[in-house]
Amino acid sequence: MGKILVTGGAGCIGSDLALRIASTGAPVRVLDNLSSGRRSHLAPLRALPNVEIVEGDLLDAGLVSEAMQGVEFVHHLAANPDVKFQPGDPTDKDLQQNLIATYHVLEAMRQQGVGKIAFSSTSAVYGVSPVQPIPEDLAPMRPISLYGASKLACENLLSAFHHLFGIDCWIFRFANIVGPKVRKRGRTVLGDFLLRLTQDPTRLLILGNGQQHKSYLRNEECVDAMLYLIDRQRSGFLVANLGADDWISVNRIAELLVAALDLKDVRFEYTGGEGGWLGDVPRFRLDVSRVNALGWKAKLSSEEAIRKTIAELIADPGLFDPERD
Repeated sequence: MGKILVTGGAGCIGSDLALRIASTGAPVRVLDNLSSGRRSHLAPLRALPNVEIVEGDLLDAGLVSEAMQGVEFVHHLAANPDVKFQPGDPTDKDLQQNLIATYHVLEAMRQQGVGKIAFSSTSAVYGVSPVQPIPEDLAPMRPISLYGASKLACENLLSAFHHLFGIDCWIFRFANIVGPKVRKRGRTVLGDFLLRLTQDPTRLLILGNGQQHKSYLRNEECVDAMLYLIDRQRSGFLVANLGADDWISVNRIAELLVAALDLKDVRFEYTGGEGGWLGDVPRFRLDVSRVNALGWKAKLSSEEAIRKTIAELIADPGLFDPERD
């Protein structure tokens, strides 16, 4: 049996995915530069005899080529995880860490005859859509963030490699993912709110107007969907939205967290505007009828996914500690 390569295998989704695959007895190779993934995520994997962990960067084409040896299937999750763009940030970060890194993966696959790849994309590829819920065949797609633009470019690169070289591709466009490992403060709405309420439990600053509505999906359900769809459609070119079939507002998330923390008289304040930051898509609800028709459906609604994650946060606030590894 050929190895399964998981890039970004120290990340919140990648580590769970690698563990699920390894639990079947399949040989797994994890490749991660640990720029955002955590060593603690790798601990259960290091204990397994059928898991090999390689620390390295996808921008090193030679290393990627070496890591591709003996591989049968690639799960490509490694990417720049920061959707937010701040003035002064380098504008080529997404180009390098998303598009160029993906090219190195695909080229190594082509050279070594690896014929299957599952790619983790994002709802950010759609930009601000006039159609809600958003179907996979929305056209034209006009992303408003460098992150979304680079992910869409990656999708197009996969399409070209599929048609030119016969590589089978599964492209998964994720809703916002929540769960016990998705914990870094400032990177998620729950982490951001927790930090603010820890600093001042009487007031909560909310980016934008609080009316942003988005779809959410639990980490473990995301992994379930990916593996289910790969097994259900074993070849070809599949693009699928992964999420619950609803959405939840930022204001509602704030209310749920405040109630769970048993805080009283918290004053909500707003920075104003539809989006919370430059490149933020204020409203998206994914059309998941395609994956539902294939037999997969999220067990938890967006609100239920948020509630479950909040409960984990309350049980172990250290999950959201940015210094904890």
